[in-house]
Amino acid sequence: MAEKNKDITRVTTRQKATAGQSQPRSKTMKKTIFILIVFLTFMTVSGCGLVESRVARFTTDLQVLSSDNRILYEKGAEALAGETEKHLSQAMKTVESRQFGAFKEPVKIYVFATPKSFSKYSGVSEALLGAGLKSEVFLSGKLLSEINKVQGILTHELSHVQLSQKLGVIRFNRSLPRWFREGLAIYVADGGGASYATQAETTEKFLEGKHFVPETEGTLFNIKLAATGNLEPKIFYRQSGMFVQFLAQHYPLQFETFVRNLQVGKNFESQFSECFKCNVNAMLQSFIGTLRRT
Repeated sequence: MAEKNKDITRVTTRQKATAGQSQPRSKTMKKTIFILIVFLTFMTVSGCGLVESRVARFTTDLQVLSSDNRILYEKGAEALAGETEKHLSQAMKTVESRQFGAFKEPVKIYVFATPKSFSKYSGVSEALLGAGLKSEVFLSGKLLSEINKVQGILTHELSHVQLSQKLGVIRFNRSLPRWFREGLAIYVADGGGASYATQAETTEKFLEGKHFVPETEGTLFNIKLAATGNLEPKIFYRQSGMFVQFLAQHYPLQFETFVRNLQVGKNFESQFSECFKCNVNAMLQSFIGTLRRT
């Protein structure tokens, strides 16, 4: 340690000058990081896709629904806007009840006539039916031909919105694992967002040992669906929903305490262990065991 200190004192004038020159570079780096963080606060992964806030807002003209100013719609999406209005208030109540937390901010629902305009406005894939970002939900024109799915998709996306409002976008993505965010939204929405996979084929994958990885934290962008085998997204989603439903139905008091604690920002892994008295993987294996016995 003494030798190191002695070496440190041998700084030449030139070295000092070099050190001084690095300060502007350091400031530039800090500024870059700050800009990146600000940019990222306007981005999130809803579980249905990456949503870019305010990127394409001026490319589509939207009208405010006269009977509910929370809903804005594109010409040609009048029927979808009307169906959304029928379910919006109850969907929000359902989310607040099942997630044990209130919305912090008003929400806006953007309803589109085509998958193309939906994608252009929200920044997600045309293949999706909906997406959510902090205080906004986007519904695709694809729902015009699947109108029976509006309530489920709307409630699913509002689940993401409520939690991301409560925790903040970045914390929502990073602190909660993808399987839980999607599973919770599917449970809250009574299966909304996971209707393309049957329970039978989903159970089969569980019994084959192919299932989502029981992670205990998320990632900023959540591009990958972590699984033990080659798992289609529709199976990942349905499995996640089945597992969260199992937790809610078999351990209702523990589940409520767990979700309430997540709502105030407590650590996912520690709260799961504290509330359920086991780790996530052990509980998942217990759940799979019940599937083997049926």
